[in-house]
Amino acid sequence: MGGPIGRVQAFCFLVGLFGTAIGGYQCIQARIYTVAAQHESSTVGHIFKVSSGKGGTTIYHYDFSVNGVKVDDYSEVCATPLAPSACINHGPVLVYYSYHPFTNSCLEDFAVASTHAYRIGKPALAIGLPFLVLTCLDIAVLLRKDKREDDPDAEDQVG
Repeated sequence: MGGPIGRVQAFCFLVGLFGTAIGGYQCIQARIYTVAAQHESSTVGHIFKVSSGKGGTTIYHYDFSVNGVKVDDYSEVCATPLAPSACINHGPVLVYYSYHPFTNSCLEDFAVASTHAYRIGKPALAIGLPFLVLTCLDIAVLLRKDKREDDPDAEDQVG
């Protein structure tokens, strides 16, 4: 299984593994956001820190209070500023939160977050899963074929 065919199989396996992992994660997130959207509430929160994450993404750290309990959270999306430039100037934002299926909050409507996650997850899963399954099947067939070729007694045992 060495040479160019082995490299192609390794590449296809990695594409399948990566696509399946990313797609599966995004689809699970989308499902969580879908459930949260059915039970969501909103309140006013405040951005208290903006930082840059890996890959140049911006992370918005915010806090809000629900029933006298202060909650700190973060989001990569800030779609609900209540004042001009509130997201980058530590201003007020609309926070969506839900306690179903577990405590969750974000700075965009859960239905919008769900749609966005499915938009990424479904194609990634649709590409990654077939690559992963077909590559694993191909590797299994090649290993079985190699095992038969290496076993000289296999021909004597047939019949």
